[in-house]
Amino acid sequence: MELSLAAGWTCLLGAGLFLALSPAVSMTASHTAPRPPRLIGCVFLNRANVTCHWEARDTPTTHYTLQVERIAGMRKADASIPNSPENTFTCNTSDTSCTAISGSSVRFTFCVIVTAHGPGGDISSQPRCQSGRDEVMLPPVTLNSVLAVSGSPQCLNVTWSRAFSVFPVSNPEIKAGHLKSQIEFTTAQGQPDVQVKNVTVTDYSFQGCHFRPDTSYTVRLRHHYRGPKSPWSLWSNALGGRTGEDAPSAAPAFWRRVKQTDKDGQRHISLLWKPLPRSLANGRVLFFNVTCRTESAQVLEDHGTCRDLRHTSTSCSLLLPAGRCSCVLTASTSAGTSPQARIWFLGASETEPSPPRQITTSPLDDSSLDVRWMAPADWSTSGFVVEWFAVREKSRSILHWERLKNDSTALVITEGVKPMERYVVSVKALYGERGAGQNRTVRIYTRQGAPSAGPKVEVQQISGSTVELTWSPVPIEKLHGFIRDYTLCYMAENQPARRVFVSGHAHCYSLEKLLPGNYDIFMQANTDAGAGAAGPIANVHIGSEENSIVIYALPSLMLTSLALVLMAFLSKNRIVKQKLCQDVPDPSRSSLAHWTPKTTLESIKWPRMAEKTEIKYSKVVLPDESELQQNSDLQAELQTYYCHPYSLLPASGAQTPHNIRKPERKCNKSSTVSNMTYSTALSSCPSIYSNVLLAQTLKSLPTPSLPPSFLKSNDWQRRTASVNDVWLQLGGDSEPCVSLRGGGAAKSDSSLSQTVEVKTSHHFGGEHQSPLPLSDYCIVAHPSVFLSPPAEVTSPQRPFPQSLCHSIQPLQHTNVT
Repeated sequence: MELSLAAGWTCLLGAGLFLALSPAVSMTASHTAPRPPRLIGCVFLNRANVTCHWEARDTPTTHYTLQVERIAGMRKADASIPNSPENTFTCNTSDTSCTAISGSSVRFTFCVIVTAHGPGGDISSQPRCQSGRDEVMLPPVTLNSVLAVSGSPQCLNVTWSRAFSVFPVSNPEIKAGHLKSQIEFTTAQGQPDVQVKNVTVTDYSFQGCHFRPDTSYTVRLRHHYRGPKSPWSLWSNALGGRTGEDAPSAAPAFWRRVKQTDKDGQRHISLLWKPLPRSLANGRVLFFNVTCRTESAQVLEDHGTCRDLRHTSTSCSLLLPAGRCSCVLTASTSAGTSPQARIWFLGASETEPSPPRQITTSPLDDSSLDVRWMAPADWSTSGFVVEWFAVREKSRSILHWERLKNDSTALVITEGVKPMERYVVSVKALYGERGAGQNRTVRIYTRQGAPSAGPKVEVQQISGSTVELTWSPVPIEKLHGFIRDYTLCYMAENQPARRVFVSGHAHCYSLEKLLPGNYDIFMQANTDAGAGAAGPIANVHIGSEENSIVIYALPSLMLTSLALVLMAFLSKNRIVKQKLCQDVPDPSRSSLAHWTPKTTLESIKWPRMAEKTEIKYSKVVLPDESELQQNSDLQAELQTYYCHPYSLLPASGAQTPHNIRKPERKCNKSSTVSNMTYSTALSSCPSIYSNVLLAQTLKSLPTPSLPPSFLKSNDWQRRTASVNDVWLQLGGDSEPCVSLRGGGAAKSDSSLSQTVEVKTSHHFGGEHQSPLPLSDYCIVAHPSVFLSPPAEVTSPQRPFPQSLCHSIQPLQHTNVT
């Protein structure tokens, strides 16, 4: 019983296991069976070929066969494919795509099968039948023209054509919109921003409106058939065209510069603007227009140079009144006028609003600067203006500026920036109708360099061993950086070179305690980049104190010598003499030339002497005994002249020595002696000139006037004195002066005091006697009285009265013995 029950359960379990394993076995068998390729798609080219792509499965395959059969009409899907060689197109490949040459129109229906060949046999895909135009690739079309559209500056009109024999879409189908089209365009400047836009094409001419005004473009066109499986055709040929002009889409950037403000508040203004970018101009700007109005909207009649502004203009100037006003700028093309750019000017008496709170600049490289600022805290700004220009002395610099929006607080400057050139950068805030605020300014270099020139040193003054130097600054174009200090170098021969550092703000310096010598002095300017080139050398001579005195006195001596040489030259010039004294007669040819009045020394009565006359260094000639015998009697020849301030005395006989000056003023002759020689006397008053020969012994003179020792000597008994050239000064209330001249010089310890009585005659009357004491005259003993043997007679020194000694001039003469 139990055995039968166990056997039954075993049978039941075996049957269940069989039933459970049967589906798995069937599924494994089905997975191991080969799978056919899966067709992805085909591309039909009208009257050319068909190219199909498929997906290979996991079945081992050696190669594939593509079979394309053309069917004359549509048939049911379950219809078998006839084996017609003329309508079947095949190709073999080991790849997953193949092209079968058909040469058939795509308007037919085609059935496509892909067969995979492998070791286990052949396996084919299910046939797929459809119209050839569902997957047709249209041939590329030809562009004929790309033209602007009048009144539509954003559009271009494109005209194209097709080849009817190969283009499988008819005109009705085109008009029905069976074509899907795209255009590709890029600017003619060659920018890489190529754009592709969908367009609707229902004819052989259509408009594309995806362009900017007044811009040149290069355009291409392509189509595909309406079905989603149809691929895009190749691009057509490229053709260029330009859109039409439009009114500018933005106002020009507008700015101003106040050049000068008059006393009455009128302002000379320069208005500045920038050319509109092509993307904003939308055409060729023909002209600009500027209109200025007062706050009450009254148009100003004085346009200055802001009238008839051409398209190349970027600035103009005019005179604005003292009150608040504004100026408007517009740009115009052939299609219209741009929006207005307006700028406000505060009244002359108004205060400009606050500047930006802070400005910082830093160089990015040799040709760019980074500028940053902070907007004012208590004001609402409408924008900012950044200005910059190169600082120059020898040429004008160009003002660069940039106008920014109110949310901008930084700008990178790249326009007109060079290394080793100083720039002034400033930022102003704009406050709408309240005008522009104050500016905040910095100075900066993108890169500093060493100066290319040095200061020119000039010697201001030399005082002993101290030299005061000044110099002019180096032109800013040659500085190439900010000056930190100067190096002053000086050197002399046999001395070490020295240098002094001077502040960069100084313009003068004194070198002290310099040793004597010749110094070379020059300067260098130093920047952050280093020391610059040396300036011109200044040569300085430092001498000793004695040499300094000689140097100072040398110009005066040279001028004095030059004046003396000039006077000597003029005195010998015959023409000058004739011009100056052409009316002065020759005294030697007058009727009184041979009249010689004679008198004795005793006959001359002199006034009583108030005091003794002092004769200093008198020179007396004492003839020997033979001469005393020949001249036993006292012979006195007196000759007098009355002359004007410049007079000429006659020479002996008819001859005039070469060293006697010709008359310069007219002279009146009173008497003459032909055997004597006279000299020229220049005086500021009328004069009497006398020549007296004393030919008797001095014993006849009053003895009290001579020293006893001299009277006792034999020489005094035997000698006579020859006193020449007695010059008497007469006329007016002036006191007379007598000048005694002799022919030699002798020294003696004896003093001489005597009274001489002179008989004179002059042009005012006849003869008269004037006994005058010698002490009442200025007796000047010139070196013209000779003693033989030489002896010097010296009287006690006593100053002459100044009232008696005026206008006494020395006389040059020739002694006659």
